[in-house]
Parts: sequence; C-alpha cells; structure tokens
Amino acid sequence: MFCDSSIYYRMLWPPAPQLLNFPPNQQQEQIPRPVVQFEGPPGHQLDIAPRRWRSPRAVPDGEVSREQPTRNGPTPELLFVRRCYMLAGLFSMSMAILAMILTKAFPQNADPMIPGFVCAMVSLLVLFVLCIGGKLRQFYWFSLVLSALFVQLAGVGVILVLLDRCLEHVCSALLAAMAAMVGCYFAGAWLPRIVLPGEATMILLLIVFVVCSIFVMTMYIFTDNWIYQTLYFLLMAIMLVPTSLYHAQVVHGRRFQLPEHEFVVCAVHVYLHFLLFFAALYCIIWTHNWWGI
Repeated sequence: MFCDSSIYYRMLWPPAPQLLNFPPNQQQEQIPRPVVQFEGPPGHQLDIAPRRWRSPRAVPDGEVSREQPTRNGPTPELLFVRRCYMLAGLFSMSMAILAMILTKAFPQNADPMIPGFVCAMVSLLVLFVLCIGGKLRQFYWFSLVLSALFVQLAGVGVILVLLDRCLEHVCSALLAAMAAMVGCYFAGAWLPRIVLPGEATMILLLIVFVVCSIFVMTMYIFTDNWIYQTLYFLLMAIMLVPTSLYHAQVVHGRRFQLPEHEFVVCAVHVYLHFLLFFAALYCIIWTHNWWGI
C-alpha cells in the first residue's frame, strides 16, 4: 500500500531539472549565438556617433579676399544699372555743354543746316555699325569709341538743324527733356510690369508711329504748313514715352538679362532718348514762338 502511494506521489511531483536534459548554465554560455547584420544602401546609414564641437576651418587670406566682395558687395545687376546711368549721364552732360557752346558760337540768323544734316546722317551710320557689331561690342574700346563718336556727331547735328536758336530756349528744352527722361525711366523701373509696355505693344506702337509719320511728313512736303511739322514732333514725343518705359525695364533686368559689356549700348540708347526728347520739346514749344517771347 505504501509502495503504491509513493509511486503515485512521484508521478505528481515535477521531475528534477537534470532529468529534462536542460544543459547547465556553463554550456548555454559556451554556445555561440548567431549575429544578424542588416545591410542598407550607403546613403541611408545612420550616423549615431556623438558629435563634437569643431573649430571653424581656417581660410587663407587669398580666399577671404575673393569671397568678401561677392558677399557684401553690390550684385552684378546693380553694377550694370549704375554703369549704364553713369555713362548715359556723362553723355547727356557733354551734349548739354556742347549745345550751349554752339548756340553762343553761331549767330541766331545763321543757317548751318547742311553741316548739321551731314553730321546727323554720319551719326546714324555710326549707330548702325555699333548695333550690328554684336561680337565686337565685347571689346570695350570698340563700344566706347563708337559711342563717343555718335554722341558728339548726333549732338552737333541736332543743334545745328534747330531753327531760331536761343540760349534761354535751349536751356529750358534741356531741363524739360531731362525731367521727362528721368520720370519715364523711374516709372519703368518701379511700376508693375502689367501696366508697362511689352514687346507686342512696342511693335504695334512702332507700326502706328511709322504710318502716321509718313502721312504727316507727306502733308508737310506738299502743303508747307508748319502745323504738320509740329504734329510730327508731337507724335515723336508721345512715342518716346513708351519707348523709354520699355528700355528702362531692359536696363533694370525686368525683361531679360543682358551681358555685362552691353551697358555701353544701353547708355547710348538712354542718351538717344534724351536727345530726341530735347529736339521734340524744343520744336514743339519754341520753334513757332507760342508764348510770344
């Protein structure tokens, strides 16, 4: 009876660990464990190394001198605008001084229209060569020499062609032309582009101006009436306003970017607008003595 109970008791009690074939702790530690490595693309590896504070890299003196102007100096666009307006101002100032000198040098009743017409035609030829010499304009000596020739010849031609030259009238027309040009270029630089003329508008205005000019000049030749001459210069003054507005956008890079060496040609066009404003305003206001002065 006791034998049976002891057998039953041993069946209910859990067996000892060594009977279940569990290896001891020393054997478990000796068995090597498999190591699983996950390989990823080189760009996605995690950099978990601790960051260290690094001192700024020492830059040689030569590199500092090269980097400083690009960081703190004016941008290339601003340099282009400054050079263009400075050269155009120099051209306009020389033309104004030349106009006052020629006005005092020639008597009021003199008629040097033929020399003035020749100078004007030669200046147009010089301007044409300057405009078609696209590759040669990369050399500053070419652009500066031709632009100086055009400025002097065009100024002399316009002054000699004008009738009834008077120093007071010439100075008044110069101031009015300068004010008109500054106002147009200021508006072209700051007004929104939606209200400024574009390429299509300029082409349309140019076609209308050519047709109207041909009609007006034809009527002036056949009738010899001074009103048609005044109307022609009035059309020129009106056409110069959108032309100056458009060219101001080109100078300030609002339409397209020009190469750095093209500031000379832009300055020549600014001077040309000033000269045409002067001629148009002088002929409109003073040629026929509207004010009886």
